[in-house]
Amino acid sequence: MQYFAHSTEKADTSDWQQLAGHLLAVAVLAREFARGFGFNDPAVNDEAFLTGLLHDLGKYRPAFQAYLRRERAGDAETRHAIYGGAHACISNQLGAAFTIAGHHAGLHDLADLQDGADKAAEKENLAALVGLLEKEYPVARASLLTNAASKQVAASLEKELPATLPPFPGVAAHLAKLPDESDTFALATELYTRMLFSCLVDADRLDSAYWSKLGTSTVQLAESELPLDADQLLSLVIAERDRKRAAAHAAAHNPALSDAQNRIFDACLATGTQPPGFFSLTVPTGGGKTLSAMAFALAHAKANRLRRVIVVIPYLSIIEQNAAEYRHILDADNKGIVLENHSSVKPRDNANEEANSRLELITENWDAPIIITTSVQFIESLFTASPSRARKLHNIARSVVIFDEVQTLPTHLLRPMLNVFRELTANYGVSFVFSSATQPAFRRSRSLPDGFDEHEITEIAPEPAELYRTLRRVTYKLETRTEPLAWETLAGQLAATPQCLCVVNLTRHARELWETLDNTLREEYRARGGGELPDSLRPVHLSSAMCPAHRLALIRWVRMRLDSGLPCRVISTQLIEAGVDVDFPAVWRAMGPLDSIVQVAGRCNRKGRFPPTESCVRVFTPADVKKLPPGIYSTATQQAACTLLGLGKDTAEKLATMPEIFHDYFTELYTITATDYDQPGQNSIQEDRANLHFRKVAEKAKVIKDNGQPVVIPIGKARHLIDRIRARKAGCGEPRFTRDDLRRLQRYMVNVRTNNFDRLLNDTQIEPLLPYLDLYVLKEGAYHANLGLLVNDRPLEDFFV
Repeated sequence: MQYFAHSTEKADTSDWQQLAGHLLAVAVLAREFARGFGFNDPAVNDEAFLTGLLHDLGKYRPAFQAYLRRERAGDAETRHAIYGGAHACISNQLGAAFTIAGHHAGLHDLADLQDGADKAAEKENLAALVGLLEKEYPVARASLLTNAASKQVAASLEKELPATLPPFPGVAAHLAKLPDESDTFALATELYTRMLFSCLVDADRLDSAYWSKLGTSTVQLAESELPLDADQLLSLVIAERDRKRAAAHAAAHNPALSDAQNRIFDACLATGTQPPGFFSLTVPTGGGKTLSAMAFALAHAKANRLRRVIVVIPYLSIIEQNAAEYRHILDADNKGIVLENHSSVKPRDNANEEANSRLELITENWDAPIIITTSVQFIESLFTASPSRARKLHNIARSVVIFDEVQTLPTHLLRPMLNVFRELTANYGVSFVFSSATQPAFRRSRSLPDGFDEHEITEIAPEPAELYRTLRRVTYKLETRTEPLAWETLAGQLAATPQCLCVVNLTRHARELWETLDNTLREEYRARGGGELPDSLRPVHLSSAMCPAHRLALIRWVRMRLDSGLPCRVISTQLIEAGVDVDFPAVWRAMGPLDSIVQVAGRCNRKGRFPPTESCVRVFTPADVKKLPPGIYSTATQQAACTLLGLGKDTAEKLATMPEIFHDYFTELYTITATDYDQPGQNSIQEDRANLHFRKVAEKAKVIKDNGQPVVIPIGKARHLIDRIRARKAGCGEPRFTRDDLRRLQRYMVNVRTNNFDRLLNDTQIEPLLPYLDLYVLKEGAYHANLGLLVNDRPLEDFFV
């Protein structure tokens, strides 16, 4: 009897995928991926290989083969992942057991895995299934060698592939060094299992995506990955620095700023030659961190033969700006060197395993040399139980990870995060760079037992305190003790200032202030006899309700207006604070966390065109003072008020010139807030990790409680892409939706909270992009040209048509 892994629409089985061939191809790919972090540890590589061989062992069951032949419907009897997992569990290969059993449904908790394995062993003769695989393995091996691309490839595979089905290996070398039954061993095992899981999921999805080219093409996928040419890319970064230096010299503008930026850049190049570990880059805003951090990363990758650079940007930031800058410098020809990843598509909850797998073929695996992603994507991938989210995890190994604006890392996840960071550095070859103008205090303490000792993090920047004084460009005016400002009063101040930025704490506040300022400007313009206010003079609104492409276009427009000296007033939420390259002569900031106040000051006099005394950052209390984002944001705002009060005299001066303030601020903040999941009667994340409760960890380790659901906004190029995707016909050799489609569409996505998503769905304002895909498109006419996607209290005018 022939056994198949996947079928086609044809009843004739001649083009169906042979099961043993699929298992072997996945095994070879999984082992290749494991080499990225296994450092040639035979136990790691062999275990990854065996997870591939056994992951679809349950497809040898008659029920599944009947399902492929359309002789029965899919049901509990056709589920197949648990049988290979049960075999690994009985063989005491726990990492492989979790990995195989969860490669469709996700990682289980330990008790559920053991219960499922026991039931599978009772129901099925596992030895008989393994016997079928043992019988087919030599045939699949011979076919793979015959179809190899070259004699050289065949010879390499023949040397590496065992002649018969191999036994399970021993424990990975780095785990064998740890004391059994200890939390240290358990936590290290937990992360190792995730890495193994990632290798299998990525290998399985890749082979399934390319199974019509089974053999040569599929096995060589791991080798076809675009490598990181650190030497070449570093030369491009240095050339960009030289171009900027020459431009600054020719303009004869603020030589102190240019000299400081060059000193920081040179320090990054010099420190990059050090061995992997933890590094900090403490540089005031406007000091050129974006370019300098990449210079360090590429120099470090070159010196230590690392595989990729991953830049992690706060979820409240505007990721597309940094991605655009890096793409301009490093990937001008669009060769795929820079990958921007900040959106994900989830399968439907009621979809079966096979449907989920088909959808997950297009999920991101971070196979590019330079990855630009968000905190949400990076952090939740470390703790996820989902195959699609975990797929990318093995590609973090042997990377340089830059946390841009590291102070925004979620406080409630610091303990588990720092523990994982340590393990990634110790055993997976990862270096971390903590980059910020307001460095948090990740020092070892009672609240942060996995924090760092004094000399454990290498500071890259030369004399940070001196840099703060040299690069000072603003004067703070703290108005938080005066009467709270009503929107009408604040709008009057902003209307009187032709170029200004105001940052508030809530999306609702941004909308309300924008509408108030817009009305104020309209009335003033009419009063001067100007008639209707031109669009060019209306204020700009920026918030997460707008898709990335829309925000980026607006920021370009804002830069043009500012550089030309034209009126430009911007109302924004916090997303503009972290790393957005705009330069206003005046800035207002609603009272908030201390680091947010200082970060937004980096958007004021950024290029140092004016003396600090002429560039004012006003910190005010809005009339709606009691309304703040809940949780840590509110706590941090209160702690900021306490810190400022404790500075005594010359508070504004100290805030501008003393970076050590932030050490004390964050130390106090971490003392009064939970740094791990903290609910009465429930385990912490670290406790659940030690108990191998993968699903419980995933439920608790959320950067934000409601990540929302992505909705595609049909504007600009997105319209044509949507039409092209929908026009594709299934079964014509091209899938209807690919990872390239997802990568293009994410620039036109807005994440919508679950309750708002449900309302849009009920009001028929969104519709599926494709019938089987849990990705929805907003209907034309439902997106506001100035405010973006607003589900509640939408203005009736100015909608896109």
